[in-house]
Amino acid sequence: MLGKKQRSTNKKNYVLAEAEVQAPIGGVAVPLLILLVIISCIAVVQSSHKSRKLFGQLQDLRREAMLLEEDWGRLLLEQSTWASPDRVQDMAVQKLKMQAPKAREVKMVGGYGKAG
Repeated sequence: MLGKKQRSTNKKNYVLAEAEVQAPIGGVAVPLLILLVIISCIAVVQSSHKSRKLFGQLQDLRREAMLLEEDWGRLLLEQSTWASPDRVQDMAVQKLKMQAPKAREVKMVGGYGKAG
C-alpha cells in the first residue's frame, strides 16, 4: 500500500513542479492582460463620449442649417415682392413721375436681328 501512496505523491510532485515552471509566465501574462482590458475599456468610454459629443454638434449644425434655409426662403419671398412688376410700375409712376409713351411717340428702329 505504501507503494501506491508513493506513486500518487510522485504524480502530485510532478504536477506541482510543472505548475511552478508555468507560474512566472502566467504571473506576467495575467496582469498584462488585465492592464490591456482596462486600457481597452477606457478607450471605449472615450470613443463613446467623443461620438456623443460629435453627434450633438451635428444636431446643432442641422438645426442651424434649417434656420438658414427658412431665412433664405423668407428672403426669396421678400425679393420677389420687392421686384414684382406691379410694384415697380407703381413706384415709377408715383415717385419718378414716369409714364408709358403714346403710340405716335414710339419710333421703330431697324436693326440686325430678325425683327429688323
